[in-house]
Amino acid sequence: MVKLAHFLELIAVFFFISIFSTPALALSQPVLFFSPDLVESNTGDNVQVHLLMDGASRGLSGYGLIISLDTPDIVDIIGIDLPKWTGLQDIEKQSDSSYLIQGVDSNDNQHPGAPKIDLATVKVHAKAPGYATIRATPVMIDDDQKGRYETSPVAMTIVITGAGPVPLVPMST
Repeated sequence: MVKLAHFLELIAVFFFISIFSTPALALSQPVLFFSPDLVESNTGDNVQVHLLMDGASRGLSGYGLIISLDTPDIVDIIGIDLPKWTGLQDIEKQSDSSYLIQGVDSNDNQHPGAPKIDLATVKVHAKAPGYATIRATPVMIDDDQKGRYETSPVAMTIVITGAGPVPLVPMST
């Protein structure tokens, strides 16, 4: 009977630990964002936006992200640069409007808590009036403790003006 009571106490302790540690883990997830998150440009212009991550409380050892465009008839991705701190890097064109980018912090430059970590600079060319959305979808983002962050995808909008009224930008959901 004493063994059963001790066993039930252990189960209760593990239960409470799992309940109270789950929100703490959820709060420690970093956030991806574009800077700026809205760009207004003219047909024929080249524009660049930065993809950043904030809140990497456990550091950053490497990442893989898909950068994609929803309307390649409005803008083209003409280049993607990864930051110099990524000792190992790879950019693979998946389609006319999608790229897989990968970077590894081989020199341990990104320490836990580093603010606003630069992940990529996306360069686009405005082809026609309208609006386009650039998305960054995480494939994996690894921390310095052999773990993995669970970050949400992020998007930004580019509004291209031409010889007509400024197009309406849809509300993001």
